[in-house]
Amino acid sequence: MPSSALPSLRRLRKQELEEAQTMLAAAQARAMIAADAVKTAEQNLLNEREAAMDFSADDHVVEAYSRWLPVGRAALERARGLEQDVAMEVEASRTRLTLARAAFEAVEKLMDIRRQEEEAVSRRKEQNALDDIAGRVRSASEAEPE
Repeated sequence: MPSSALPSLRRLRKQELEEAQTMLAAAQARAMIAADAVKTAEQNLLNEREAAMDFSADDHVVEAYSRWLPVGRAALERARGLEQDVAMEVEASRTRLTLARAAFEAVEKLMDIRRQEEEAVSRRKEQNALDDIAGRVRSASEAEPE
């Protein structure tokens, strides 16, 4: 790969890394909302059951609870399902972030290797120039009559 393409590839990989970080943060936020929805649904079930089991409550409260209970359970199941879906999304986002980070680091490492190679070539050229000058000086000093 030409070294001139590496900065462009690095920018692309950096952008992918930032997008993966953003996606993970958004997925984690949705996971927190989903967990809160599960807690709310569970708390609603507990509150309604306690109200129905209260000895001072009349039969209408118990009947209302028995009609509400399937709705409350369904809401809890939906919330748990959403929580599971979002948990899988978080894991997928983590995997994407790991892959994006690895790709970015690979480009950075390749750029570092190329930089080191260029520095070595430059040092060799400089050393060759110094050796050439030294050889000329030696040849000139040997050619001079004493």
